[in-house]
Amino acid sequence: MPEQAWIEVYPFQGRNLNISDTGKRIKLNPELSDYCDKSWKPKAEKGWKSSWISFAGDVYFTDSEVNVNSGAMPFSQVDGIVKAIEKEEYFARGHKYSNCLSVGFLTATKDDTIIFQRRAPDVHVPNTLIHEPCGYMASMYFAPRAECDDPKYANDSRLFDLETQLNAKKKQIAETFGLSAEQVSYDLKQDFLATGWLSKEMYFSTTGKIDAKQKDLNMPEKGEFVFVPFKFLKDLIHNQGKLSKVSPENYRPSDVREMPLIDESLIGLIFGYEKLTGEKLDINETIDRLSQDGLSIKVYDTSPGKGYGFPTFF
Repeated sequence: MPEQAWIEVYPFQGRNLNISDTGKRIKLNPELSDYCDKSWKPKAEKGWKSSWISFAGDVYFTDSEVNVNSGAMPFSQVDGIVKAIEKEEYFARGHKYSNCLSVGFLTATKDDTIIFQRRAPDVHVPNTLIHEPCGYMASMYFAPRAECDDPKYANDSRLFDLETQLNAKKKQIAETFGLSAEQVSYDLKQDFLATGWLSKEMYFSTTGKIDAKQKDLNMPEKGEFVFVPFKFLKDLIHNQGKLSKVSPENYRPSDVREMPLIDESLIGLIFGYEKLTGEKLDINETIDRLSQDGLSIKVYDTSPGKGYGFPTFF
């Protein structure tokens, strides 16, 4: 675990998000490029497809809008960059995260619980809880899987369209729990752009609802799902400072309030708490409390006229 856990947040404060395709591509230094190729080769031999993933080049804030200039990168690069950063390879030094983009929504059931899933032991950020549904903004969600790596999809407008990507997540959660898509809804307005020490990737976040109670969901045979009642959410959030020092690999607390969350889910809960529960949460006080417990959260100034750039060369 790192000496200092961290999260960086660019809050949207109710503004509309626009994502524009600039046609840019991520450039890799020779060592990292070779590392990505070698890392991807075994997966390619198993039939994996390197779907196109959108990434954030820069973000600019106005009174009413958040404008993100984006481009596309193959998943093989995403996978390799994150692994190199995790393993602290010398050719990835100076980078804390990949600026590939994910979307998702923290989902509340009709009887006031939030759905989380424990990540598998053989994936990125193993055994940590993450909200469902979430995932990359990827061509595989609108293109046939067999050809989702085709270069023509790198500039397809659907790769950068929030509704296309979120509707795919909506369909996923409906299918997971045996629901109709009409029973799942989400708020299209995003709460922030962020990244953190566990995910090492960038993500947007919003909230959603299921028009069904937990007992009415058809639980899948595979996967470990956890339903956290609203009444435990504040404790769960406040405990994440001390839990940022805990390795979740073999950590299985009986109390749901003591479960480590991935940074994406934690910051989504903090900024989406009121929309989810209808109750107030003092965001500044919460961030200060978490920082005192060892989790450093930097909230960037996103007032009109502010802008920030992200790496396009690794």
